[in-house]
Amino acid sequence: MTHFIHPRELTDVAIEAVGRLQKAGAITANQTPLIRGINDDPVTLADLLAKLSFIGDVPYYIFQCRPATGNKAYTIPIEEAYEIVEQAKSRVSGLAKRVRYTMSHTSGKIEILGKVGGRMCFKYHRAAEDAASGRILAFASNPKAYWL
Repeated sequence: MTHFIHPRELTDVAIEAVGRLQKAGAITANQTPLIRGINDDPVTLADLLAKLSFIGDVPYYIFQCRPATGNKAYTIPIEEAYEIVEQAKSRVSGLAKRVRYTMSHTSGKIEILGKVGGRMCFKYHRAAEDAASGRILAFASNPKAYWL
């Protein structure tokens, strides 16, 4: 798993290193947190997704940044972040669109699916309790929510 956050990190040296891993037989995929002021612009995020896809480093997860002590300035409300991710995905090819916008939670890994009818929809990508795997969750829209 690689962890590129911004397209500027994909230097010639970094791309060569990913290529060497792949040539040695590793399957690479990338995960990145969405961070205010770093990669929260749809154009920047799209550039990252496109470059990752081009070098065969599958864009796997974009993580909702957890609002922990000391990092509030870098977090983005879920609904705003969802729009950023979707705008970025609209700018890239199908291969780069494979990325999932997710959040880690004590109850499992939750994919953020979208907004419909005044509700935000989520799906357990992997649940702590097997019975909840694949379950869809819908919560009333809350543009100020950073976390579930």
